[in-house]
Amino acid sequence: MPELLSAALFERSGRALVAHRKPARPPLGGQWVLPLTRVGSEQTAEEALRRHAREQFGIDVAGEEFIDTVYVEDPADAERYIANIFRTPLGEGPMRFNTEGDYDDARWLGSGDLDQVLMPPAMREPLVSILRGETVAPAIDWTKTDEQGVPLGERAWREEAPPPPDNAESWNAISKAYQTERFGELYGDRFMWTWVSSEDDLHMLDDVRNKRVLVLGCGGGQDCVALAKMGAIAVGIDPSGEQIAHAKQYADRHGVENASFAVTAAEDLSRFDDESFDVVVSSHALNYVLETERALAEAHRVLRGGGALIFAVSHPLNAVVSDDAPFMLEGSYWDDIVDWSWEFEDGSTARFRQRFPTFGEWFEMLSGAGFEVERVIEPREDERTPPPGSKTKFDAARARMLPHTVMFKSRKR
Repeated sequence: MPELLSAALFERSGRALVAHRKPARPPLGGQWVLPLTRVGSEQTAEEALRRHAREQFGIDVAGEEFIDTVYVEDPADAERYIANIFRTPLGEGPMRFNTEGDYDDARWLGSGDLDQVLMPPAMREPLVSILRGETVAPAIDWTKTDEQGVPLGERAWREEAPPPPDNAESWNAISKAYQTERFGELYGDRFMWTWVSSEDDLHMLDDVRNKRVLVLGCGGGQDCVALAKMGAIAVGIDPSGEQIAHAKQYADRHGVENASFAVTAAEDLSRFDDESFDVVVSSHALNYVLETERALAEAHRVLRGGGALIFAVSHPLNAVVSDDAPFMLEGSYWDDIVDWSWEFEDGSTARFRQRFPTFGEWFEMLSGAGFEVERVIEPREDERTPPPGSKTKFDAARARMLPHTVMFKSRKR
């Protein structure tokens, strides 16, 4: 039978306290959760919750109100849990976070923030509803059975969990809006490494004239067209068919003939021969590639000896610092997987899953794939601005505090 847990819903100004369990601390190690604890055989759910609040946060609580039951499976070991959620008054006095306890981070999050952290969907969805003031579906009584005699709690496990975001399908869904609102024809013939910095600013490329250049995650084709106009023979790949369709039309509009495109993922370059490219580049696409090591190995395979792999990705700090002043740390630097939603003015929306490796992880992955890192830059962009007409959100004040992008130039050994 699944193990019983008690979970505390602490609320403040429409936000809930969410904590990150230490990776080696089950249940749900490495996940963001409501503060929760096992219920011992000789105690009530409320007693377990009070003990946990005192041990982990240094507060005494009382007056808990049961509001929901959720069924959670731990992805690390497939252990199943039944968690009773109690709305728990904070009481008097400050919280004192126990760094030696079950958690290594905690933060207050609103309903719109919960997609930013890796939380079991079975816990996230009712929590979002609660914070929005919506009616929560009646809790399942796990002691009862259905008409076939199957325990209701067991039946809950049989229901298919919502799948993780499919990045390719998500790009298909928003491609038109993205190209219209965020890119279009704004950047002309410039090769853009970020929304505001071009190759003319950063000088990361070698001479690409008459070189075969592969673009990983080419999107709408702007990078390939810019490279072609610089004299390269450009090949762009992207897992989104809608993005590739736009790229072909974009190249036709610009009269570019030495650029071609294919629908495929960076993790699978099997259509290309070994050592068939002089350069591999990528501009803010590799964060959407979850099997990063495999993509780097493929890039190494298709590069000629001494060929360069040059790419820009989101700076790992950028992913965990708030968008708005005073630019506070909102997540753990060590959490590398983030699910989030993107919405556009035309109503298009999609969910994405991104990976944000640390600097150390990037170096380890590049070295392990057979590359030698030559250059790393963190472009300072607080004095640059997007072109007129761009709808890209760019905050110069934030750019003065931290970089948005980190770039790596490496070479095949």
